[in-house]
Amino acid sequence: MTDREVFLRAFHAANPGITSRAYARSGIYERFAARVPQTGRVLDLGCGDGHLTRLLGPRAIGVDISVEAGPSVRARAQQLPFADGSFDAIACHLALMLFDEVERVIGELHRVLKPGGTFHALLGGGPVAEASATTDAFYLFAVLLAQRGTAGISFGDKRASSESGWHGLFKRGWRDITFERWELDLSGSFEDVWTFLGSSYQLRADNAESIGLELRARFPGERVPCRVSTYVASVTRR
Repeated sequence: MTDREVFLRAFHAANPGITSRAYARSGIYERFAARVPQTGRVLDLGCGDGHLTRLLGPRAIGVDISVEAGPSVRARAQQLPFADGSFDAIACHLALMLFDEVERVIGELHRVLKPGGTFHALLGGGPVAEASATTDAFYLFAVLLAQRGTAGISFGDKRASSESGWHGLFKRGWRDITFERWELDLSGSFEDVWTFLGSSYQLRADNAESIGLELRARFPGERVPCRVSTYVASVTRR
């Protein structure tokens, strides 16, 4: 494993289930699961604790590098332990933009999908465009990280997160790329919102407390505003 993969594995071992706790209350897992074809065998790539895998049902199998209880198979996305043409669809919830060697990952997706099979990815997009430090906790969180220093870890390939990047990555052997923006409302109690913000790999242990105190002081109400831009992208294997 690479150094970044070692970090991710350690982070999720120390914080089991944090991604599903952070996002599940928005309903995004159910919405994303409904986007995946409802018949055929499905691979849940980067499945974490298996929240999405369970929603997809017994036709789905999860794979992840983490040591959480959810994964059915522990393996790297760059070397999937499945035969050619094993799956009718592949789903990837907030993981594609983290992978090292993304072109190798895409090669593996092409290999294990059947012709005509589809790949569906939920991609992070940051705070919503109209947010500000006074109206949205996620926006303020990003500002505070920039001011006080992030963990300084760079993940994946930026092309994996943009529509133009996908058109460059999914060329030979693929067709019909689609991109759709989904806004998530993760507003809630401070504890709910902090669970989401605390799932950021950029938050440093030595400034987490001060950033949390600043956020609580800026948003003292019972309901803390927090909106998130995401993108759902799909592509079909030729």
